[in-house]
Amino acid sequence: MLKLKAIILFLIALATQIVAQDTVHLCVGESHDFAVPYTNGSNYNWKIQNNSVATITSGNGTEHIIMNLNSSGTFLLIVEELNANGCYGYDSILVEIHDKPTPIISALGPVQLCLGVDVILQVNTIFDSYLWSDGSSASELVVDSTGDYSVIVTDEFGCVNNSNGILIDVQSDFSADFDFEGICVNSPTTFLSTSFSAGDVINFLSWNFGNGVQSYSDSVSVSYNLVGDYQVSLFIETSVGCKDSIIKTITIFGNPKANFNYNPYTISTLNPEINFVNTSTNGAPYLWNFGDSIYSVIESPSHIYDDPGVYDVMLIVKDVNECMDSITKYIVMYYDFVLHVPTAFTPNDDGDNDQFGPQGLRMEKYKSYSFYIYNQWGEIIFETEDINEWWDGADSQHGSYAWAIVIVDELGEMRKKVGEVLLIK
Repeated sequence: MLKLKAIILFLIALATQIVAQDTVHLCVGESHDFAVPYTNGSNYNWKIQNNSVATITSGNGTEHIIMNLNSSGTFLLIVEELNANGCYGYDSILVEIHDKPTPIISALGPVQLCLGVDVILQVNTIFDSYLWSDGSSASELVVDSTGDYSVIVTDEFGCVNNSNGILIDVQSDFSADFDFEGICVNSPTTFLSTSFSAGDVINFLSWNFGNGVQSYSDSVSVSYNLVGDYQVSLFIETSVGCKDSIIKTITIFGNPKANFNYNPYTISTLNPEINFVNTSTNGAPYLWNFGDSIYSVIESPSHIYDDPGVYDVMLIVKDVNECMDSITKYIVMYYDFVLHVPTAFTPNDDGDNDQFGPQGLRMEKYKSYSFYIYNQWGEIIFETEDINEWWDGADSQHGSYAWAIVIVDELGEMRKKVGEVLLIK
C-alpha cells in the first residue's frame, strides 16, 4: 500500500508542481493524466470524491486515466487495484484545481504616441513569470513603436493565461511644410500649409510671417510693405500632441514703375489716332487696355478710336519676379461738329439741288437734332428733328432765308450753327 502511494506521487510530480505533501495543484480547463505502475493481471478502479469539479474521460479500469478539470475546487482521487490473486490495494492523492489567472494590462498614458515618446504597459497584479508579445519577460513593458501588445503570465500554481491586447500607435509620418505665391512689396503674398499627417488630424497650426503678423488658418494672404528677407515659420500640432515646425526665408522684391506719354494731347473724330510711348522703369509692358475693349502687348503702340468720348487707358507692367504695377490716364476724343450747308438751292423738280439741308459726319450719332428755316420776318416756316428730312421750299418765294441747326452731340454737348440760303426760282 505504501509502495503504491509512493509510486503515484512520484509519477505525478513529473508532470505537475507539488507544493504540499500529497497535494497536486492543477488548472481549470486542462486535461490531465494520472497513472500507477502496471501489474500484469491487475484491474484498476478509479474514483473521484467531489466529482463536480473533474471527470474521468478515459482509461478507467487501467493503470492510466485521463481527466478533465472542469472548475476550481478540491477533490480526492482514489485508485483501487485488484490483482490476479484477488488481493486489493488502495492509494489516493488530493488534487486542488485553480482558476486560470486573469491578467489585464493597461497603459500609463496615451496609446497614440508621437515619434520619440514612449508609454509603460503594466499588468494589474503580480505573477510568477511574464512573457510579452515582443519577447520581453519583465513585469512591465516600455513601448515606443507601433504594435499590438499582450502578455502571457504564469501564476504560483503554474496556471497560464493570456492578457487583453493593447494597440499602440506611434505617429511617425507627419511633417510641417508650406507653399507661398507672390513676392512683391505691397501686394498679397499667399501662404498655404501643405503639412501632412498620415494617421492623425492636424488640429492646430500657427504662422509667424516675420513682420509681426501671426495667423492660425490653413491659408493666409499677407502684404509686406518693405522689401527684404523675412523668416516665415509654421508650427503644427496633431490631435494626439505630435508637433513639428518649419522655417523658410522669403525675399520680397520692389515693384516696377509704370508710366507712359502720348501724343497728340487731344484727338478728335477727324484725327482719331494717338501714339503711346512707354516710359516705365524696371518692367516691361504686360498689357495695354485702351478703354474701348481693345488690348495690346506692344511696347509703344498706336491706337485709333472709333467714337468720341473719355477713355481710361491703363498700362500694366511686370518684371522678372512677376511683380506688377499699373497706371491709368484719361484720354478725351472730341467730337468735330462738321456740317456742309449749301448757300443756295433750286426747287424746280429737275432732280438737281431741289432740296436744302445739311450734310455732315456722324450725324446718326447725334443725341438730338433740330433744323429750322426762317422767313424775313423771323417766322419759322420749316422745322424737323429728322436728319434725313430736308426743306423743299415748295411754297416759298424766291429770296434769302435764314436757317439754324441745333444738336446735342455724342458727348452730350449742345452745338448750334446758323446761316442763310438763297432760294432760286
